[in-house]
Amino acid sequence: MKKNASAVCVVLLFLAIWPTGLFSQEGRGQGRLAGIVVDEAGNPLEGVKITLRYERFANVLTATSNINGQWGFIGLGRGVITLTLEKEGYAESVLPLQVSGIRANPQPKIIMKKKADSASSGLSDRAREMLIQGNALFEEKKFEAAAALYQDLLDENPALYQIRLNLGNCLMELQKYEEAVMEYQKVLEGVNAEPPEKKDVKIIAQLYASLGEAYLSQNKFKEAEEHFIKSIEINPSDSALAYNVAEILMQAGNPEGAIRYYEMAIGLKPDWPKPYLKLGYAWLNKGDNPKALESFKKVIEIAPPDDPDVALAKDVIKALSTIK
Repeated sequence: MKKNASAVCVVLLFLAIWPTGLFSQEGRGQGRLAGIVVDEAGNPLEGVKITLRYERFANVLTATSNINGQWGFIGLGRGVITLTLEKEGYAESVLPLQVSGIRANPQPKIIMKKKADSASSGLSDRAREMLIQGNALFEEKKFEAAAALYQDLLDENPALYQIRLNLGNCLMELQKYEEAVMEYQKVLEGVNAEPPEKKDVKIIAQLYASLGEAYLSQNKFKEAEEHFIKSIEINPSDSALAYNVAEILMQAGNPEGAIRYYEMAIGLKPDWPKPYLKLGYAWLNKGDNPKALESFKKVIEIAPPDDPDVALAKDVIKALSTIK
């Protein structure tokens, strides 16, 4: 009876400390974004000024492309950004993106056109002003107004399907999740319609992840799981996506499937303590206490001493030590 009572205590402890939110907020400010800029012939462009602006924050970063057309930013946190590319003799290029401080971010290949050709392809002055104004409204958390402006911009420029990402993000903030799904799907359709040389699989993977988040917000766990897994299949280097799939499976009562994806997240980012903690809980659920102990001990080994997960791991280890 003492053994059974101790086991019950461990289960109760596990339930008490299991978080209600699925998505980890760790890793803010550790994101990286890199890309390449080329001309219409595919030649790399050197000396392009790239300005990165967050829609919700005041962060503004700049970079310059090198001789190979490559550029990059480090230290990014999660949010919606706008990239503005400028080079003398070329039409300005504006690209909205959603970046993560944890997930692998897309590596866009941006084509800049000569000014002589910009009338048919670049943003008009009015469209550019509308985009800037919509982004400012988003930063001010005036999501209804921003969504209306993005919609007006799309009505006037239906070919700018990328703006639907901004609109979808507004709808997510307004908790209009079904409408957000529709906008993300339209962006995905636009990307898939691009010629093969212009497609970026990481952007496609990110769109599937955005769809997964929209479904998750509706508690449509099966749809969320499907889209997250699709994203991982396209871009199997994303530790946070693997972690989120594991969280969904765990909440759905599938610890065996969760273990697979927690281990995938660990393999992709072995210095991230959170997946080890959750893996320990999953092994507990499976009744494999030795493996659970290994995971909890790993949390203590790699996490900073003041990390709350360390205290949680120690509590569970202490509870398990009472089971004879």
